[in-house]
Amino acid sequence: MDLKRLEYFLSVAEHGSFSRAASVIGVAQPALGRQVQRLEEACGTRLFYRHGRGVSLTREGEVYAQRIRPLLQQLSAAAADLAAGTTPLAGVVTVGLTPTVMSLIGLPLLQRMRAIAPGVKVNFLTGYSGYVHEWLVDGRLDVAILHDARRSRHIAVDYLASARLFLVSHPLRAREAGILGRASVPVARLAGLPLALPSRTHGLRRTLEAAATHARRVLEPDYELDTLALMKDVVLAGVAHTVLAMPAVAAEARAGSVVTTPLSPRLETRLMVATSLNQPLTQAGRAVLGEIRPVLVDAIRCSELPLHIQVG
Repeated sequence: MDLKRLEYFLSVAEHGSFSRAASVIGVAQPALGRQVQRLEEACGTRLFYRHGRGVSLTREGEVYAQRIRPLLQQLSAAAADLAAGTTPLAGVVTVGLTPTVMSLIGLPLLQRMRAIAPGVKVNFLTGYSGYVHEWLVDGRLDVAILHDARRSRHIAVDYLASARLFLVSHPLRAREAGILGRASVPVARLAGLPLALPSRTHGLRRTLEAAATHARRVLEPDYELDTLALMKDVVLAGVAHTVLAMPAVAAEARAGSVVTTPLSPRLETRLMVATSLNQPLTQAGRAVLGEIRPVLVDAIRCSELPLHIQVG
């Protein structure tokens, strides 16, 4: 049923005249008459008596007006509430994060949304950046944080932060390589080290390869691992070095089980907040999106170790 047609019907009933209703609504009287006639045809009965003074409702018209008037008022009130933001937020929002970002803001974001919008359920999917990108494009995610992502015909991106990258080593491996205690390690030096890196689906790997190419080196990692836990296990076992942002190994660095050395020239990975262009965000989704940046700022401030993340 056409809502505009229902509004026309109620206006004619209120004013008792097609001409007066047409003047108030701002439509031509013949057009108004046609809309009401089509409504009567849809209802299968006459809704108005026509007479010399104008029109009046038939009994069926009175019953119909009584039924639809509160419905239209409820629809109008619902729209007003949405516009004013007074309707309690509710719904399910699925967020995709890389393991590093998940370890940093996953729980705080969950707690923040529970505090400010209990009706919003936040689900998380975690994986390397390439996989998270695919999930977003496929419609499995509402919001994602990606490494070095660019806008495309499928996703919109907004810069969130830059995280400095560090060579992560077992202390004995760092001593053997002559990098223990050094202020930084040249990117070119990576080519001569046993490395465990993510595959090329990950933005971090692409960042490293671009930097190595600029230094006229080729990275040939001994292990390609698309799981953060195994990558850290390989380092902790002294099998190979890796490159990560500080939040990924903050606990291990604090315990002294790994050594983190900045790369030179300074190398960073850019964190981008991404949403799908194929499906609009709900109000609940926009609420979650709006909390990501302040939650990240709080997590950085509360960290016991400097995380070397610059929020934009």
